Parts: sequence; C-alpha cells; structure tokens
Amino acid sequence: MRNIITIIFTLSFMLTFAQYEQKFVKKDFDGDGFSEELEINYYLGKIQFAILTYEKGTKKCTLDIKAQKKHPSLINTIPLCDDLLKQDFNEITQFVDSVIFNIPASKNLDLTLGWLLDAYSSKKLLNEHSFFTSYSKFKPKIKKGQYSSPSPHRLLVKGKLIKKINQLHEKCDTTLKSWITFDANRLNRARQITEYELNPSWPQFIDSLGSVELYKTGHSVFIENDTAHQVLFVSDGVLYENLQKLEWESIQQVGRYKNFYLILTHPYPGIENKLFLIDPLKGIVFEFKKDVLYDFENYFLNIESFDVMEDELFLFIRKSPDFDYKIKEKRISLLLVSKSVNSINIK
Repeated sequence: MRNIITIIFTLSFMLTFAQYEQKFVKKDFDGDGFSEELEINYYLGKIQFAILTYEKGTKKCTLDIKAQKKHPSLINTIPLCDDLLKQDFNEITQFVDSVIFNIPASKNLDLTLGWLLDAYSSKKLLNEHSFFTSYSKFKPKIKKGQYSSPSPHRLLVKGKLIKKINQLHEKCDTTLKSWITFDANRLNRARQITEYELNPSWPQFIDSLGSVELYKTGHSVFIENDTAHQVLFVSDGVLYENLQKLEWESIQQVGRYKNFYLILTHPYPGIENKLFLIDPLKGIVFEFKKDVLYDFENYFLNIESFDVMEDELFLFIRKSPDFDYKIKEKRISLLLVSKSVNSINIK
C-alpha cells in the first residue's frame, strides 16, 4: 500500500513539474561587450512571465505576461519596465519583444479594440439608479467600407488609461507604458451555443433595419450599410463579468427599441445573464441591474430570451438554463427605461 501511495505521489509530482518549463537565453543583445540574460517561464506551453537581467547583472526587469485569472478577456496587458522605453536599451527591447510576442505591433486602432479601450477608460458605477448598475462611453466611430474581421495585434498604451486597465487586470500600474495585446481571432472562433454549432460561420447576420444590417460575432455586435460600419458592443469578462470562456460565444440575443439596441449575453457556465442597453448615437452602454432582470425571491435567475413589443420589454426567465424548468414572464417598461437614461449625468 505504501508503495502505491509513493508511486501516485511521484507521478503527480512529475505531471505537475512537466506543466512548467524554463528557457534561458544569454547573449550580448546590444553589442556593448556584456551579456544580458533572459529567463522565460512557461506553463502549459504558454509564457507566464519573463525576467531580463541587464546592465552587467545589476538590474532586473520582470514582465508579467500571463492573462488575468478570474475573468477571460479579449485583451491582455503587459506592463513594461521604464528602462525598456529608453533609446539606450532599444536593441534589448526589440529582442525581448521578438521572444515574448507572436503578434505584430500596430499604431492603428481597430474599431473593436478602440471600443474596448473607450469602455475601460470610462466605466462608472451607478449606485442608486432605478434600472442600471453602470455605464460606459465609447466613441461612435463610423468607418467607411464593410466590416472585415480584425487581426490579432498589440498596441503600446500610456497614461491614465493604461493605469486603469492594469489595475482591472491586476497588473503593475506604476509603469509609464504597457503593451495591450488583442486576441481578435477569438471573435470568429467561438462556438455557437445558441445553435449548437461547433464550426460556426462568423459574423452572423441577425436582422435588417431599413438600409442597416445587424450582425454579431462570438463576442461583439456591429451594424453596417452599403458604405460604412460601426461597432456597438464588445463582451469582456474583466469589464462586465459576462464572458466565461473565450471558446464559447457570449452574445445570446440582440434586439432594438427605437434608437436603442438591447444585447443579452450568455450565462454559461454560470447562472446569471447580463443585459445591456446601447445608445449608438451618443456612444453609451448601460448595464441593467440584476434585481431589475431576475426574480430573486423565487430563484428565477436565467433569461431564456426577450422580446420587445411596443414600449415594453418582455423577459422570459427560468430558475436554471435547464430546459425542463418552466418559463416565467417579466415585463419592464421601456418608456420608463428611456426616460431614466436622460436623468443620468453622463460625465
């Protein structure tokens, strides 16, 4: 028996150890006659952090590369040591970048990433509002031409914006600049939960609204006509806690009321959905309060779907995503919701 326990313990230790890997690169990166060392630490084949030793071994720079643990996000932030921003260390910085990044740097702001950065910089809580728990602002940018799927890229960001994003992603917020990486491929690789489609074709057409067509990807919503397009919403687990797995689509349903758009996000594998009201003209996204959407007293905590009829929002809610549970109908006056929007002091 003791031998079996020893074998199990040994195998467990070996499997755990096999998940971690280290690589060392020692070289005179900048040609100053002294070698620098780059230690790269992997977990399950992905870089978690890297440590650069330079200036004749007198200085160290640790780069936190791993993504935020609690909630998945389409973006990741890698704070830079301030030395790496100096011209004197340009050759070292270029080498380190070539090792830890597999996506190109860009100075052009894609509409989807731009929407996310706007929302990160502007999200504010509404503590005493009747319908909403928070709002975020985004620049209602309309880009000429039809929508084309963005490619993964990274952007160097500085100032108050990167400090706020680093704090939300639980990264160091004292550096001058950080890389933001955008995993754009996730928009078109997510599994379609609503249609049980393992190999979906994104973007998915939803509806025509006159000359405007409405589409969704796995984690975003946009509109377009013959000449231009605009991104309306992007899911992000860190911002809204509404994205459980990047591999699964997070947009459950999209609807419209007057000039507003309503976007329902998936609960899986959690319990609660999230519902958002979008004003595309002013560039504002409002997040509904939980007690407005659910029946906590009777444990109806899952939204099966919604419908808009005249000036009312009909929510069809269940106790669980399980199809065996009966559906309960809940009504919300959209007239009152739209009036309440005007009462919010948007800063």
